[in-house]
Parts: sequence; C-alpha cells; structure tokens
Amino acid sequence: MRQSFAHTRAQHGHELGFYVIDEANIESHAFQDSICNDQKYLSAFVDRIARLAQRDIHHPSVVAWSLGNESGSGLNHEAAAAYLRAFDDTRPLHYEGAIRKNWTTGQSQTDIVCPMYPEVAAIVAYAKSKRANRPLIMCEYSHAMGNSNGTLKEYWDAIHSTPGLQGGFIWEFWDHGIDQYMPDGSKRSAYGGDFGEERHDGNFVCDGLFFPDRSPKPALEEFKFLASPVAFSSSAPGKVSIFNKNFFASLDAYSLHFEITVDGEVIDSGSLPMKKIGPRSRSTLQIRSKKLSQKTIGERFLSLSLRLRETTAWAQVGHEVAWAQFALPSRPQPRAKVRSNSASEFVGEDGKLRLPSMSVPPRLTLWRAPTDNDLIGHIATKWNEWGLRDLTIVDCVIRDTAKQTTITENIVTGSGIKISHTQRIESIDGGVRVTETVKLPKVLSDVARVGITFALTKDLNDVTWFGAGRHESAPDRKIGRVHRWRAKAQEMHTDYIKPQECSARADVRWFSMKNAEGSGPTISLDRPRFVTISPYTSEMLADTSHNVDLKESDALHVTIDCLQRGVGTASCGPDTLAKYKIKPGTYTWSWDYLF
Repeated sequence: MRQSFAHTRAQHGHELGFYVIDEANIESHAFQDSICNDQKYLSAFVDRIARLAQRDIHHPSVVAWSLGNESGSGLNHEAAAAYLRAFDDTRPLHYEGAIRKNWTTGQSQTDIVCPMYPEVAAIVAYAKSKRANRPLIMCEYSHAMGNSNGTLKEYWDAIHSTPGLQGGFIWEFWDHGIDQYMPDGSKRSAYGGDFGEERHDGNFVCDGLFFPDRSPKPALEEFKFLASPVAFSSSAPGKVSIFNKNFFASLDAYSLHFEITVDGEVIDSGSLPMKKIGPRSRSTLQIRSKKLSQKTIGERFLSLSLRLRETTAWAQVGHEVAWAQFALPSRPQPRAKVRSNSASEFVGEDGKLRLPSMSVPPRLTLWRAPTDNDLIGHIATKWNEWGLRDLTIVDCVIRDTAKQTTITENIVTGSGIKISHTQRIESIDGGVRVTETVKLPKVLSDVARVGITFALTKDLNDVTWFGAGRHESAPDRKIGRVHRWRAKAQEMHTDYIKPQECSARADVRWFSMKNAEGSGPTISLDRPRFVTISPYTSEMLADTSHNVDLKESDALHVTIDCLQRGVGTASCGPDTLAKYKIKPGTYTWSWDYLF
C-alpha cells in the first residue's frame, strides 16, 4: 500500500500480511517544480515527514518511508530525507520524484527506483543494464479506470523472471464516486462536473479495482491469480509441482482440491494431502484418478484449487486463494457436417440473414463503446476520424448454389473508407454455418474489433457458455478457468460508473441462450473467441454518461469477435502491447447457429 492514508493499513498490515510503504501527505502537482525548492514550505515538508515517521515507526508492516507523491524533487525533499535517515536508519526511502527524469539518479532521496507507469520493456531493460544499482518497484503501473488493467500478466511475467524487479502498485483501490441524490429521489455515483463545477477531471476519480460500494471489478480476478501465494506447474497428466512463493509462511494453512472436467462437466473430484511446503520451497504430487487417462470425446482439463483450512481474520474457511488449470489429452467434439442442400431460405432478398429467435440480423462491427483508456489515451480519436461507428452497406450481391449462399457486401465507413465483407451460408445438421470474411484496408491500422453483432429476443436470457472464466475479460486480461458457466444475460453486464464497452467473455467455444421453457439457439464457434452478450448495444453504452441512466433494450445483443483490441491502461499509463492490436488484412472466422 502506497498512499497518504496508510496509517490504518500500518495498524493492521501485520495482522493481514501487508507490506506498507508509508507515505507523507505531500502532493503539489501543477506546482511541483516550485514548491519543493521554496523555503517557505521547508518546515511543512519536514514536519509532515517527521509526524508520519514518529506516528508509525513501531508498526512492523511499514517496510519503507515515502517522501510524498508528484511533488517534484528539490531542497525541501533533501531536508525531509535527511531527517528520516537520521530518525530511522532501518528502513529504506521511496520517492518517485527523485528519479522521474533519470532512473539512475536521486540516491539521496530514494533507495528504490520507483517509476510511474513505465512500459514493461523499460523496466526489464533497466534491470538488465549495468546501471541498475537499486531494486525497482513501480510507484504506479496499472490504472484501474473503467474496463482497464490490460497486460498485468506481462508485467508480472517480467517481475518474476528478472532479478531486481520487485513489483509495483496498481492505482488504485476503489472508485471514489460520491453518492448523489437526484430530484426524483434516485441515487447515483457522481463524479467531476456533476455538481455544476466548470473545472474538473470528469470520472477520473473512478479508477479503482473496486466499485464505490466495495464490490470487485472483473480485473481483480486477473490480479488475484497473479498475486496468489503459490505457482503450479505440470510435466505430465496428474503430476503437479507446487512452489510456495511466500518468503516466511508455509502452506500449512491450506487444503488442495482437484477436478477433472470434460467439456466443462465434472467427471471426478477430490482432495489431496498437502505435504509440508516451506517458504520458497517446491514439492511434487501425483493425482490418482482413472479419469486422467479416460479416452472420452471432449475437451478435458485438470483444475486445482488451494483453499483455506480454517476461518481467518480476512476470509472464511474454504475461501480459494489460488487455482491452476492444465489441459489433458483430448479428442474435441467434431463440428456438425455440412449438408448438400441449400441454405438460401435463411437469406432475405435484402441480403440479410434471418434465423429463428433473431430479431436483428448480423452486421459487421469494427467499433466498440470507447473505454476510459480509449478516450483519455486518444485511441478512440482515430476511430471517430475513420467513422467506424457508422458502417453503411452501399451494395450487396447474393449468389446461390446448390450447397451454399454467399452474401458479399461493399461497406463504407462514416468517413468513406471502403471495406469488403462476405458471408458464406451453409446448411448443417441442426442449423446453419456462417463463414465471415472481412478485408480491412491499410488505413484501418488499429480498429477496436473485427466481429459481427446481432440481436436475439429478450426472453432468451438463460445463458450457458463454455469458455475461460465466468468474469468479463479482454484480450490482454483474460486469465480464467475453462469451464461451463451459467448466468442471466443481465448478470453478464459490468456496471461501470461511466458506461463503456464491457461484458466480453474470453475463449468461448460455444454458448446457448434459452427461454424459461428451455428453448433457444446454441451457437458454436470455429475456435475459442470473444463473445459479448448484453441487454445494451455499444451505442447505448457510448451515449450514456452514468450507469444509472442506462435503459435496457427490448432485445439481447450478441457480438462474436474474430479479434478484439486489448484494453491496456492508457488513461494514465501505457497503451496495450502491439500483439493485442488489430492490423489491416483479411480475417476469416465461422460460427454455427443451431436451432
């Protein structure tokens, strides 16, 4: 924890297992290059540092002192640092301002290289350089504003594999939306501009891993996995190695459980005896189950779950603290066979695909409701310039043969950029197969997605899907167990304070949408892809400023993405990595619609 209100955390950190960098309440932002050298503020700097250290010096959870945040680097900091070194020579100092312009300087004010929002490549390059003479702990590195926190895995892969990199701080813990009661008696989480003020930062206060009511955002699922106290690996089916990542605690407080699944259905489960695994130690165990080698058709996985054996001050008995999943040798379910008869009966004269329960036919989409990162990072600016929100079909050619119907659409964006979109419709056992092909010209160098979107009747709100994780994901934030999940369509929506693109599920193999009587379509994909099911369109999300003002559509909107752009953390940090961006070219994918 690295914040100016760290006192409460210092009090309880030793009970709950927190390391605390205790930070002085010094922050000057727009005046940071002047106040830090202004003698009128010298006493205030030293006084705040002194009172902090005198108050918290006996808290064992405090492992370092911080001189403040975003206040430049000057003589007042030198004086404050000198006081701290004289008062307590047992703890190192932290201050990002001292190394902001040069990571190799500022030794008098900081014992830690603590950059703010560096790129992964930059921290690795520093750690491997000959100039690296201090440990690196990122002061802030991932901005949790809206649908965000992309590339957390890449940061932690670098941290675990590179000596000298010791972690970092996500900004921040929770959204600071303020309860505001409206004239009609309703309540909303208010942010900048909601009180009539002219100068404000909008919803920039809504940048935490938790919502204002302290319920977790989906990104916390990713971070929980990355921050787990153990690392699992497997060299053969059922042979599991467990590494205790803790430096002081053994794994005696936990029990270990396993499940073997086929296409998301559990076929065997049980508990395993935990060997004594001390800090920074490793042990190997073998799971005994006939189901490990069972040759059934379907996608098979072994899942492990590490759980609390007893209730603690922070969680109940049985709470899961870590998990892992390993693919087992599998024989995937075969795709439905293409039939010899034509599928032209499902294509209207206007070239629109019309299928049972489908209230709005599929259309190409290259746009999403901009996330906070898209907007503040100016990524959505080019989408607007290209006119990606408004795609218009200028002509459509339908070709029928005995075995298939092909629909070729020539599309222009709102700014006149031409795009080709082809759908090949084939009849299969129990439904139809749609193969999509999209050609993106070179000018469209970084679109939001390449997919199709359509609407189904609203009664089909019982959703089952086979994919990675129950929670919302993104291409650069998609760690999750492959399982069979169930939810109401409305429950799949993520209620960000400022609405934006959300609710996507990762690596979906198939999903079904049923009504109360159990009737409805099942949609199978050619390979694991992103699927979004929502009572709102992307346009509705983009055009609404507060979550409480969203009004559900009279249909359920489904988007199947061939590719989707990563979310990154560009509202106050780096954009997503190049591998999570969509390049121009030809993209093909297919989906089966089973009645």
